[in-house]
Amino acid sequence: MGSHPKKLVIWHEFDGPGDTSIELLERLCHEYSRQNDIQVIPEVMNISELVIRLNAVGEGGEAPQMALVPADMAGFGQKAKYSRVPDELLSLVAPHGSGFLESMRSEGIPYGLPVLTGNHLVLYYNREIYPEPPASWEEIEDLGDGLLEKGIIPVAADLREPYWFMPFLTAFGGWPMAEGTPCLPQSEMKRALQYVRTRMNSGLLASLNGSIELLEGFIAGEVGAIICGEWIYNHLDRHMTTKLGVARLPSIQGRPSISMSSAIGLVFPGYSLESEFREEVISFAAFMLSAESQMKWGTEVQRIPVHSEARGRLKNLTGVNRGTLAALLEESRSMPIEPAMASVWESIRSGLLVLEKEGEASAWSAMNQHFKQSAGVL
Repeated sequence: MGSHPKKLVIWHEFDGPGDTSIELLERLCHEYSRQNDIQVIPEVMNISELVIRLNAVGEGGEAPQMALVPADMAGFGQKAKYSRVPDELLSLVAPHGSGFLESMRSEGIPYGLPVLTGNHLVLYYNREIYPEPPASWEEIEDLGDGLLEKGIIPVAADLREPYWFMPFLTAFGGWPMAEGTPCLPQSEMKRALQYVRTRMNSGLLASLNGSIELLEGFIAGEVGAIICGEWIYNHLDRHMTTKLGVARLPSIQGRPSISMSSAIGLVFPGYSLESEFREEVISFAAFMLSAESQMKWGTEVQRIPVHSEARGRLKNLTGVNRGTLAALLEESRSMPIEPAMASVWESIRSGLLVLEKEGEASAWSAMNQHFKQSAGVL
């Protein structure tokens, strides 16, 4: 009797019907399995479940051999018992830019292997509603009344999620890190909260669930423009085709709104690189970084690969929207992934949950109290 092929499990998030990446990941796993007499099995779940399951690995929970995750999850190194990424894999990424390697180092340790880049927010706009993209919030205010009279929401975003709020904070000069330490910048945060709430109250800006309502409303023509991530482009392009435009986030009072960006990469929970699967896991990771696989991420699901040759070839293959999306990545700032950032994200989220109903003072109070508690001050 022949021996059974080894099985490798890879965890990945699935963010609703707009997430087309899982389709390609499944095909790549199948292709690799067929070529190497090994079974690579993708297991998908929503992002909150993925966080819970990774953080449970250190307490004896089950562990996959790999997980394909956003860069901030590289900060789970201790709790998820990640293997350090070996030099032989890091050397496959190094020629494409040192910034990629840094994007998944947590406290100086390479816990993640970058596979894709991007994850930055842009303004998607409906060309039938906005013939030209609004370059500033002042333009949106000028156009807003006319759109509201037609029953069209001028702009929407998922403003219960801290990542979507960041461009408003950066427009007021704020950043959630100071001298390498996570923080809540008080004056900048208060001004950003007040600015967002004022626009929400006037109807210019709506907060809609990012994985369903936001996309459905935009595709249906009920929303003129949305602030959303690079990751959703393929889904919008499929549904809107020539109606879809991509532009820089609108400026605020003459200041740019700067999005964060991050890598998506492989982590190796449960010390999988110290297991009997080491050679197979390294081989699959190298396969994911091959020029051929990287091109597929670019051409089939319109993601941005870390591989510089693949990125260069994609620029010549894709249209204006895709080129704009890639160019706007250069204007973003890399998301900090230190483990202590988790308390910042949760603190900001706690404030955003009360912003619309209770106002900026209550939102700031909720954020500040949560942050102090998580820091052990209270």
